[in-house]
Amino acid sequence: MNVFSFSRLLLRRRLSAVFIVSLALGLSGCSYFSAQDQAPETVALPAQWSSHTAADGDPVKPWLSAFQSAPLESLVNEALAANPMLRSLTAGVDIAEDQSWLAMSAFWPKINAKFNANRNQRNNASGFSVASRRNNNVGFSLDFIWEIDLWYKLGNELEASEHDSAAAQSDLYAAQLSLAANLCKAWFEAVAAGQQVRLAEKTIVSFENALTIVEQGYDLGLYEALDVRLARSNMLSARGRKENFLKMQDQHVRNLEALAGRYPSAQLILPEHLPDFASAMPNSVPAELLQRRPDIIAAAQRFFASDQRLLKARKNMLPTIQISGNGGASTRKLDDIFNPEFLIWNIAGNLTQPLFHGSQLFAERSQAEARVKQAAADYAQIVLTALQEVETAMAAEHWLLQQQTLLQAQVVESKEAQRLAEDSYINGLTDIITLLEAQRRAFDAENNLLDMRKQRLHNRVNLYLALGGPVLETSLP
Repeated sequence: MNVFSFSRLLLRRRLSAVFIVSLALGLSGCSYFSAQDQAPETVALPAQWSSHTAADGDPVKPWLSAFQSAPLESLVNEALAANPMLRSLTAGVDIAEDQSWLAMSAFWPKINAKFNANRNQRNNASGFSVASRRNNNVGFSLDFIWEIDLWYKLGNELEASEHDSAAAQSDLYAAQLSLAANLCKAWFEAVAAGQQVRLAEKTIVSFENALTIVEQGYDLGLYEALDVRLARSNMLSARGRKENFLKMQDQHVRNLEALAGRYPSAQLILPEHLPDFASAMPNSVPAELLQRRPDIIAAAQRFFASDQRLLKARKNMLPTIQISGNGGASTRKLDDIFNPEFLIWNIAGNLTQPLFHGSQLFAERSQAEARVKQAAADYAQIVLTALQEVETAMAAEHWLLQQQTLLQAQVVESKEAQRLAEDSYINGLTDIITLLEAQRRAFDAENNLLDMRKQRLHNRVNLYLALGGPVLETSLP
């Protein structure tokens, strides 16, 4: 851009600023200076969830009691009170609230008091003599400055900070939900690992019994050395699986203790079995999600905050009115400082109209407009993600239940197949490979069923979290 083009650009911007100022009174009620009163538009919401058509579900309500585990509820309460991340977010809420007080303080005049005292000595030489003179001086004054919020610029900043505070509160609630959900999942992982350890122990006993039969048959010349080696290898593999499950259990328990704010000592006592739940899926409609889910609420509040700051950036081009003044006294004696005869004061009003700030005001306005667009896009993305999470969890509920039903039948069949293989092997009707395969399948079936029950519990937690329902009766609204 050459100098001439740059000069024309500056001239156009100056004329634009003058035009805005001249129409300020007329535009104060138009949309240019009006705040948004609704959240940004998102995808069209259906009347009901596509993955859940049943109307007999319970309404969204505190969900932790659905797992019927008092120790789990107690641990969640402990985590909500002691988790360091939550304490950090709670401090963030306090900071946001204090920021609102700072914005509110701009409405009031700023008054400063000042007291000063000094003493000096002057020497005057006259002829052959020197005269000394000492002067004392004390003073007291009050200075104040007050910006009159003629265009509600300060009000826009105050409302923006209040929206920021509401967003911080929603972030805290979202973190509480997330912590409770992660703690429940860690609880299920730890309990399931304990069940896997006991399943491995039971399997080891079964494999050891089979190994004893094979060894005895080998001693009698009924079986070959290969049978002994394969049976022993199968037993050792089961012991290795047990050690792996013990390691997993230790990791999950320590993770659980850390989430609860405890020292991870792996000393937490857990129940022996995963909880059973037969409660129906929560029943709601997609539109309710926008008013209930905390991350959506926080995104909407941030959009409103950015919109208020855009209004302030637009109004920064309008005149500013300030009243300033000071008053006080200055005397040689401290006793006279409150004497009305020594009182001096002045007061002044200033009206300042921005004319040229090197494009600063235009850049600030353009930046504020971009932030509004960014906040609107973020809100739309969060809503879309929330809808996806709910639909995915609801759809998964059906498929996981079908898988669990099939696995339960598979466990029955594999156990019976193992029993038949053991009888056939003892009677010499089948080989060792068939027996070992039947044993492995029986173990895998039970382990897969246990893992599927854990997955269903995880998915139900994901659904509760996606719907944004409260964890406990005492959860934040």
